[in-house]
Amino acid sequence: MAIWNEYRMVKCSRCGLVYADPRPAHETLIALYNGYHQRGSKDEHTWARLMGPNFLEVAALLNRMFPGKGRLLDIGCGYGHFIELMCNRGWAAAGIEPAEKTFAYARSKGLDVCRTVIEDASFPENSLEVVTAFYVLEHLRDPLAALIKTRAMLRPGGIIVLRVPHTTPLVELLGRLGVGNNLYDLPFHLYDFSPATIRSILEKAGFEDIRVTPGRPTIPPRLAERFVSQLSGAVARLLFGLSGNRFLMPGVSKTVIARKPAAGHGESNA
Repeated sequence: MAIWNEYRMVKCSRCGLVYADPRPAHETLIALYNGYHQRGSKDEHTWARLMGPNFLEVAALLNRMFPGKGRLLDIGCGYGHFIELMCNRGWAAAGIEPAEKTFAYARSKGLDVCRTVIEDASFPENSLEVVTAFYVLEHLRDPLAALIKTRAMLRPGGIIVLRVPHTTPLVELLGRLGVGNNLYDLPFHLYDFSPATIRSILEKAGFEDIRVTPGRPTIPPRLAERFVSQLSGAVARLLFGLSGNRFLMPGVSKTVIARKPAAGHGESNA
C-alpha cells in the first residue's frame, strides 16, 4: 500500500488491518522514540497545545463516569500533561514513558512516571479504574497483547480510553492523485486502525461497550496543518452528530472507549 525506505504498510486481506512490514525490532523502536517528541522542533509547550483539546475532553468524560475519581494510568504519557491535568482534578494518576527526555521532564514536575513500556511494565491486576493511551497503540509491536495486559490491570467495570489515527483513507486518496507522502509516519507507526479493526482488536482482548467517536481534533503548530485538523475535525463531529452518532468520517483520528466486563458479567481471560 505505501513504502517508506525499507518499510511498507500492507493490508490484511481477511480482517482489513493495516500494518507495517517488516516491523522494527523492540530495541530499535526504543532508540527511535528517544527523539520522537522533539521532531520538527517540538517541545513540551507544543505538545501541550497539540493535545490540549483532546485531553480536556477526555478529562471531562472521566469525571462524569467516575465522580469518585480513582487510579489512572496513562501509557506513553510523554511530558506528563494529561497526568498533571488529572491529578489536579483529584485523580491518583501515574504514567509510563520510554523516551528519556520526556520522562525526565515529567519527573522534574513531581509526577508519578516510570520509564518503561507497556510490554515491560508491572502493575497489580484489578488495581485501576482507567487506562489511557493517546496515540500509542499504533506504535506497539503487539497491540493485542498490550490490550490484554491492560485489561488485567483494570478493575471490573474499569475503562480504557484510546486515541488512534485513521490514515489509510488519506493515503489511498493521495495515491490515486499520484502524490507521494509518509502520512503513515513509518517506521514509528506500525498499525493504522479503522473503526472496524479497532473494535475487533478490543473485542479479542475481552473488552465490551466499545464506543468510537471523532473526538476533539489536535492543534498542530504549523498553520496549514492546524487548519486541516480543525476543519476536518469539525466536519467529522458535525456529521457524527447529524447521523445520530453513527457516521465516522474516514481519515480523521478516533477516540475509543471500552469497558472491562463487570465481575460475573461475561468476564474471561480472553
